[in-house]
Amino acid sequence: MAYSRRRFLQWAAAVSAVGVRSSAAAAAPAGYRPQLLPSRREIWEQQTWMAKLGPKYTGNRAHVEFVEFLATTMKKLGLDVARERYTFPRWDARRWSLSIAGASPFQPHVTSYFPYSGQTTAEGVTGELVFAGRNPSFALDDLQGKVALIECPVNTRRFAELYQAWGIHPAGDRFPAETHPARGPVADLTPFQKAGAVAVVLAWTDISDENAADQYTPFSRPPQNIPGVYVGRDVGMRLRALVGTGVRATVVLEAETIADAPTETIVATLPGASDDEVVMLNTHTDGPNATEENGALGLVALAKYFSKMPRAERRRTLVFPMTTGHFAGPWVPSIRGFIQKNPDLIKKTVAAVTVEHLGCREWLDEVATGGAIRYRDTGRMEWSVAITPSRPMGNLLVDAVQGSLDRAGVVNPVKGGFLGEGSSLSRAGVPTIGYIPQPNYLLAGPADGCIEKLSPELMHSQIEVFAKLVHRINGLTAAELRA
Repeated sequence: MAYSRRRFLQWAAAVSAVGVRSSAAAAAPAGYRPQLLPSRREIWEQQTWMAKLGPKYTGNRAHVEFVEFLATTMKKLGLDVARERYTFPRWDARRWSLSIAGASPFQPHVTSYFPYSGQTTAEGVTGELVFAGRNPSFALDDLQGKVALIECPVNTRRFAELYQAWGIHPAGDRFPAETHPARGPVADLTPFQKAGAVAVVLAWTDISDENAADQYTPFSRPPQNIPGVYVGRDVGMRLRALVGTGVRATVVLEAETIADAPTETIVATLPGASDDEVVMLNTHTDGPNATEENGALGLVALAKYFSKMPRAERRRTLVFPMTTGHFAGPWVPSIRGFIQKNPDLIKKTVAAVTVEHLGCREWLDEVATGGAIRYRDTGRMEWSVAITPSRPMGNLLVDAVQGSLDRAGVVNPVKGGFLGEGSSLSRAGVPTIGYIPQPNYLLAGPADGCIEKLSPELMHSQIEVFAKLVHRINGLTAAELRA
């Protein structure tokens, strides 16, 4: 559905008109003590250490080390720490490439691979290069023994349809009516495997090669049983021009599958004055870079902050589930598994805040003169899309974010907008906020973890927001929170 300029302006005006609820809303909540928060330097040192671990794909060495750090740190802070263990068939890509044989052989640049797609020997698989369509319209009739080239324009996320705004910060900013994130638009390669193709080459059509680089997308897919690799826009156009000339393509995707690989969820508990009511702060721990997922570093900072207060001043018990399996959903249930294992705890939970993707600056593709696309830092903070169907929770976050560095849209998911790791908690009846900034580099897995794209000042400011939010939550009764 196309958006007219008039409809876009109506949406933008509506959401920018949602301002500060009251002059008192920006005041610090009762009990808030900023001097107890960890310093920006302390938090950033943990962040840079985490980035140096490399991609934390579920259960790999970097992920295991990060999870152990979280468990050890929470225990040192005096929290009770429990572990929930899972096993699954971990798939690790080792080497990937694409080469073209013909009158003018060459080796195109591969921007990344399709996770859990398939694997080859060191020699790869070879077949005639054929064009199999542009997503979502594919031709699957004549692919036996061939390498299928498909074009993959990114999908549009229509925020104006998905969300209504509880509030916007800063009040004069305009929440986007739609976005075009760098996410793999093709979620299933099995139709190509069933049609007899030996491999799939997915060509981005409308993002820069810099934006496409190292994208680990789509994630949490079951094995596809056919190797898939991505190429950039210019390479895709060159390959499309070669279709029909008889050229042959060789795709290499060497990977290893580790059966029964272990991975753990960490649950840390900080008792409060009441054991009968719980506020839950959750996140996942696996992810490809420095922001996906650094929410657990935010939870460590919040645990340190609240642990410095006398127990009598903590109205409710705080529970910090830091789950595994966000990137291995077919086997590891992440927050769903935690909910299933802890039904009594969920009944006690009066509110939940899902903390994900902290410190993101905004990076966008810009079309230059001549049609070239340049990936650049816009100089702004990335939008923090804070999703909640709960008006009381939405209002509390609108209050808490005032005066922060955050650029936040606090929104109601009127048409099924995803709450991230908070979705299952919300479906279980817990008033939940899913705090989910969504930068283009969210799924990119370069060696440096995209650390240069993050802001230490913003990350610290967001953690301050969460501390204030918990205080505000504890200022309401359970009945008021569920209103």
